[in-house]
Amino acid sequence: MEASDLRKSELAFKKLLFEKSQEALGAHAKALDLQTEVIGLKEEVVQSKENSAKLEEEFKEKSSQLEEQLGKLREELARKDELFQQTKEELTNDEAYAVGFEDAMAQVACVNPGVDLSQTGLAKRVVDGQLMDAHS
Repeated sequence: MEASDLRKSELAFKKLLFEKSQEALGAHAKALDLQTEVIGLKEEVVQSKENSAKLEEEFKEKSSQLEEQLGKLREELARKDELFQQTKEELTNDEAYAVGFEDAMAQVACVNPGVDLSQTGLAKRVVDGQLMDAHS
């Protein structure tokens, strides 16, 4: 091999070495970028876990509040249902009273056909021999 061939080989080798160094630097830069990205993603994971824990705690607290509120609403509903049932029974008793009153008036009219019962009514009471409004 001659000196010029040796020189060409040396230049070719240096050129190849330079190109490979450039590739290595590019790969190293890419690795640094990826490493930076991984660090960022790890930070996001940590933040996401913290957010998730915070949201879970808020959910548990809100759920507990809603359960408590639901319990109170159920108690209120039970009280109102009981009041409704009492009122219904009272109305039923008033209706039975009204039916009984009408039946009694019909009997009086049947036994005394000429009697005027137009001034009588459920809202009337006899006080000292006088027909009076019950609410007076």
